[in-house]
Amino acid sequence: MPALAQPTLSTSEWNAVAIALKDAQRCGCTAEAIGEEAGPVRRLATFLTGRRRPNPLADPRLEAVRQFVCTSYRRRAPATEIAPALAEHGFNRAQIDALGLLAR
Repeated sequence: MPALAQPTLSTSEWNAVAIALKDAQRCGCTAEAIGEEAGPVRRLATFLTGRRRPNPLADPRLEAVRQFVCTSYRRRAPATEIAPALAEHGFNRAQIDALGLLAR
């Protein structure tokens, strides 16, 4: 039986996870993570409350982690539509599955 890939993450990837979890708790990530634009109601709410969505991370690899973890956490299920972006950035199936477990 072949050895399973280890779901290890770098320090910067764990930092992206921490940022994602904070974003999710503040309700600041769902729309941007699935590519929606802020509509007039969202812009008005931002204006009235002063709460802004977080800026994307500068590193596309880390931003993919943030989007996946944030969206998965908010849904309480892995964001399968974002998983291919993680794979494109070199994450293996074990890492993606481990990140998805943070949703529970």
